[in-house]
Amino acid sequence: MKRTDVIVVGAGPTGLFLASELALRGVRTTVLERLDEPDPTIKSGSINVASAEILHRRGLLPAAEEVQRRRLAEANAFTAGRSNRTVRELTDAAGLASRRFPVLGHFAGIMFRHDLVDQDDPMLAAHTAVANGIMVPQHDLELLLGDHCAKLGVEIRRGVEVRDLRGLGADADVVVETSAGEFTAGWVVAADGGRSVVRKRLGVDFVGTDPELVGYQAIADFEDASELRRGWNWTPRGIYTYGPVPGRILVARFAPQPEDKNAPVTVDELQSAVRDVTGVPVTITGLRGRATRWSDNARQARAYRHGRVFLAGDAAHVHSPFSAQGLNLGLGDAVNLGWKLAATIHGHAPAGLLDTYHAERHPIGAWVLDWTRAQVALMRGDERTARLREVVGDELFAVPGATNRMIALSSGISQRYDVADDATAPVGSIAGDVALGSGTRLADHAHDGRFVLVDRSADGRYAESVAGVESLVAYVADPDVAQPSLFVRPDGIIAWADVSDHARKLLDVAIQRWLG
Repeated sequence: MKRTDVIVVGAGPTGLFLASELALRGVRTTVLERLDEPDPTIKSGSINVASAEILHRRGLLPAAEEVQRRRLAEANAFTAGRSNRTVRELTDAAGLASRRFPVLGHFAGIMFRHDLVDQDDPMLAAHTAVANGIMVPQHDLELLLGDHCAKLGVEIRRGVEVRDLRGLGADADVVVETSAGEFTAGWVVAADGGRSVVRKRLGVDFVGTDPELVGYQAIADFEDASELRRGWNWTPRGIYTYGPVPGRILVARFAPQPEDKNAPVTVDELQSAVRDVTGVPVTITGLRGRATRWSDNARQARAYRHGRVFLAGDAAHVHSPFSAQGLNLGLGDAVNLGWKLAATIHGHAPAGLLDTYHAERHPIGAWVLDWTRAQVALMRGDERTARLREVVGDELFAVPGATNRMIALSSGISQRYDVADDATAPVGSIAGDVALGSGTRLADHAHDGRFVLVDRSADGRYAESVAGVESLVAYVADPDVAQPSLFVRPDGIIAWADVSDHARKLLDVAIQRWLG
């Protein structure tokens, strides 16, 4: 049996990013993946701003920006001579990332309108640095993270199917039985998807609501797709979007679930769904890659930790894919758990640190499930829902600030954690794009996964608080008394800010709470 510190089951975005976070802090990590190659199946078409900022903090934003440049070029070629607001707005904003928030997304197929967004909103203005790195499809993200893991020395074992777990006691190594033999580790993280073998083996309650719709996503070859409208479209039979990637079609209709949910999607099945929802008699001549079938089944594990085993990503929560919330939720799980597990393995974690993973991430997961359920409710095909969509899209979204609020929620930048007693803003929020006097940004000092202390006092008074823990904290002197000093966790959450009369004492409390 081969032993390692941590076994991550699943080489999707959640598993790969978590593995890289552990490796960044010197933790021996092995990823076990049943697929022989990264899954080329079309899934999420982009990441949100919070996820792009996660990549930015680890030095991966240039790679994400290169993906967006390539995808926009493809989309521009696809939409030549046609109007496509999403592509146009992203292209227009591409050179203005320092002062524009990327407007990309929808709620229940109601697109966020660029002209209704107040770019001077302080919430949005604090998260603009990643505007050129959000149009990153899931497959490209997996390739990007795979390269990142390779550079960090993460062992990825493909073609290995996990079958069982043994030794689940609180103080024992976990034995993972696979098709390639047995592996042992001090800890295991299940990132093996909505049908997680590990979660089922643990007998974890996976509670939620049953599905109402059946959805399909594919890149297809059409005989003539000229009558399909670009962007998101609602019909009495469901909802669909065509483009901006050439041939990409997503369609969802309210219908009973198929008898065999695991059966491959055929051309005839996809064509029938597209014709039914769109009302256009299209003919699909072939598929590029494998089409996916999905639903709005919404469930969440009651607990994310079970002794030395953790659940992350779709293994912990599933829901409809609208707004790509699942991909982004999984990355949030990974960046939250990674540094906490590494600190525990290295023996310098404060008591109870690992328990904060569930405490912080479970409520966020529950909120996302409700966010996606609300979208499905607004997609139903009856006349009352049609009128409600008009009210939401034409009236409510036109109210000053309403679109900004919806964008902030969908992009993940409004998430907050309870990280301090009697915390006041900005403590508990995501740090976002913090410019420093040296010309660098806060994210530039977070590439190695350490905490970052930005000391903006004129006399460098906070340096003493982190003396001796330089391996865990990057100290950045940035004298600017007009801005608060910040203590930021490895996951980008502000754990302390110089906003009170007892700032020094509260900094020491924050360091003790998160560093021990």
